[in-house]
Amino acid sequence: MKRPGVVTFVGVLLAIGAVLNAAVGIALIVEKDVSALQDVFGVTDANVMVTTGVVELIIAALLALVAWAIFSGANWARWAVAVVIAIRVAVAGWWLITHLDGGIHWNAIISIAFGIFVLWALFGNDKSEEYFEKTA
Repeated sequence: MKRPGVVTFVGVLLAIGAVLNAAVGIALIVEKDVSALQDVFGVTDANVMVTTGVVELIIAALLALVAWAIFSGANWARWAVAVVIAIRVAVAGWWLITHLDGGIHWNAIISIAFGIFVLWALFGNDKSEEYFEKTA
């Protein structure tokens, strides 16, 4: 069965996230002694930068695995993405509620809208449901 476009879109977003996390991880490991980069992360120890870089690389590998699984129609990957997105939406909602300073927090609003779209793409779309049922 042909993979629906929205499922492909979610997989591509996950793959892009994997590439970006890998780039950050490599940069943190290679540039561990750059004071400007340490200031951004609020650390002064190069070992912390390397540890953070390794964690970013692990996250990149997990994102790549889940992206591959979404592309191949693995139902477990759909649920893994749903759990992460649900947490992200909850945190963004919490941020909106607790940070009422008179301004609009577009990052939280966009995170919530993106999360709703991804959940719809993976669970609320008939073609997606059919795709994941047939590939399982």
